Amino acid sequence: MNATGQASGLTCTPDSVVSCESYGVFFRVRVATPDLLAEVIKVLPHGSVLVAEVPAGAEEFTFSADSRTRKGFESSLEQLRQDLMVHVANSAPDHVFVHAGVVAWQGHGLMLPGESFAGKTTLVAELVRAGALYYSDEYAVIDQEGKVHPYARNLQVRMPGYALQTDMPVTELEGIAGTRPLSIALVAFVKFSRDEPWMPDSMTAGMSVLEMLRHTIPVQRTPARVMATLTSMLADASVIRSKRGEAGPAAHALLKLLEFHAVSA
Repeated sequence: MNATGQASGLTCTPDSVVSCESYGVFFRVRVATPDLLAEVIKVLPHGSVLVAEVPAGAEEFTFSADSRTRKGFESSLEQLRQDLMVHVANSAPDHVFVHAGVVAWQGHGLMLPGESFAGKTTLVAELVRAGALYYSDEYAVIDQEGKVHPYARNLQVRMPGYALQTDMPVTELEGIAGTRPLSIALVAFVKFSRDEPWMPDSMTAGMSVLEMLRHTIPVQRTPARVMATLTSMLADASVIRSKRGEAGPAAHALLKLLEFHAVSA
């Protein structure tokens, strides 16, 4: 898979195994029948590279798709996508993965940590519509210097009342994806609550790190590395928390906060 997330260099062995590398993590996916290969390629972690071989001991996943319904098949495929991504996030040697949306505004990074169903994608989409550069709607990928790298997969949009997601290219929002590592200026812990007003509170450094850890994947495996990486990322960042109503007004409020940070920095 190339930098845009599209499959490249696809070569499969007769027993239908796809071998991959992502963020320094090697793994393979074995499928029951060759006709499933194209479906598996679609759910590989964004930026994965297909390789001829993987080192001994690399993790192997199996996808059989034995469901009799399309909905069941899509659910199984989504589970594979999540399993692959969690494996990469847990095992990446040089990056820390945080469940978060990320955009850039006038060169300043905004991170929106949050769990699934917290409204990250909806808010990221509104920020992109307002002119922000798109970096991610799922993971903030942070290097050892505290810079966030693009994880600019298609946005995963959930229709109201449905758990399964639909791909939305950033171009459908008339947006542009970021391409360079980004310093974070503002971290916002935002939760959707229809009737709650937008009232951001500042968070202390200690509270900020503790809250970040709740959304960080490899914290139990490499706690010292995670703490050092998060500390570097937060060094020059402001951190707030707030409830929000509709995404549009919240997006514009966040962009104003970023502009204020840019002026006062």
